[in-house]
Amino acid sequence: MTMRTAMQVLLTLVVLVVAGGGAFALINSKPEPERKAAPERAWVVDTQTVQFTDLRPDLKLFGEVVAGRKVELRPLVAGRIVEVGDHFRDGGVVQRDDLLVAIDPFEYRAAVAETRAQLDEALARLREITAEYEGVKALLTHDRTQAKIRGRDVARREKLRGSGASSDKSLDDARLALSEAEQGLSDRERSIATWNAKVAQQRATIARMEVALRRANRDLEETHLLAPFDGFVLDVEAEVGKRLGTGDRVATVIDSSRLEVLFHIGNAQFSALNAGGSFRGRSAKVYWRGGDPDKPLDAILVREGSNIEAVSGGISLYASLQGIDDGTSLRPGAFVRVEMPGPVYTNVVRLPEAALHDDDTVYVVVEDRLQARKVRLVARLGSDVVLSGGLADGDSVLVTRFPEVGPEVLVTLP
Repeated sequence: MTMRTAMQVLLTLVVLVVAGGGAFALINSKPEPERKAAPERAWVVDTQTVQFTDLRPDLKLFGEVVAGRKVELRPLVAGRIVEVGDHFRDGGVVQRDDLLVAIDPFEYRAAVAETRAQLDEALARLREITAEYEGVKALLTHDRTQAKIRGRDVARREKLRGSGASSDKSLDDARLALSEAEQGLSDRERSIATWNAKVAQQRATIARMEVALRRANRDLEETHLLAPFDGFVLDVEAEVGKRLGTGDRVATVIDSSRLEVLFHIGNAQFSALNAGGSFRGRSAKVYWRGGDPDKPLDAILVREGSNIEAVSGGISLYASLQGIDDGTSLRPGAFVRVEMPGPVYTNVVRLPEAALHDDDTVYVVVEDRLQARKVRLVARLGSDVVLSGGLADGDSVLVTRFPEVGPEVLVTLP
């Protein structure tokens, strides 16, 4: 490198150093601007004015229509099906005593005729035995008269013997005749007892035959399986020509006038529902999408389920539908909405759920600032909460959610 080049490099470095120093001096000598505090943010919120009152909201629940009474039909006699009813099919609507299935009655009619003949024979035998019995009783009267005569004859001969007017032989003959008469009387009485037993035995036979005849007649009646009540037919498993055994399932009939709604309710709701007395007999409204939405069905609460649900801990309730018959299109399995008056809450306020924080705190707007108030959660009603305590009529409660909510936060109303 030449001397001239070195001098140029050195001069450049000096210029750079001088320029950097001047810039640093200018920066350090710059006047500081006056710092101003950021204005406090005012959150635009909505409020609701508190008004304490007594509240009885409707409980809105969902349930399912179930059969209050249904029967699985099975024949009590065996045989071949020879006829079925006009409405004996799945979905059929039947009236009480409508024919469902007729079983061939030939064997059962024959049994009735045979048993009736046996009964007639037994009755005739009873008349025969009774006639013999009455004849034996009539002879008993004759035998008693003969025994009395023989007795008087013996007494007379004993008196005559004392006076010498009668011989010993004649007295012995009289005594022998009396003995034979008494023996005949005794035999006659035993015969009467025997015939009396025969009469009783034959009457027992007749009673047994009468029972057999009634049983045969009942079996004949059972060849016609009839609808036990008005209702709907389902699960049909029989047709003409099929042979049925006793106990074979034929069909199921659901009572159309005893449809019920099964729905579930929580323990807390159930306890509150029972607070004013038993829930049984309380009215409810049932809404079904398949029906007229403006005409709900009336229902009456009748009982609770037998078990507590293990998963939810809730309780099943049953409500009996009122004023329905076989003309209704409602069927078991339909999904319905149930509305009924709930428990009464006294001196409470109902607010949107957004007003409640941590399940026990609400914020009241006082001079554009938030103040925390402790309250008690009484119940939840859909998207609302029912609260008590901590507030007064006329308080403006915050119902808007925002991240910075807390005491003394500045708010403004829209």
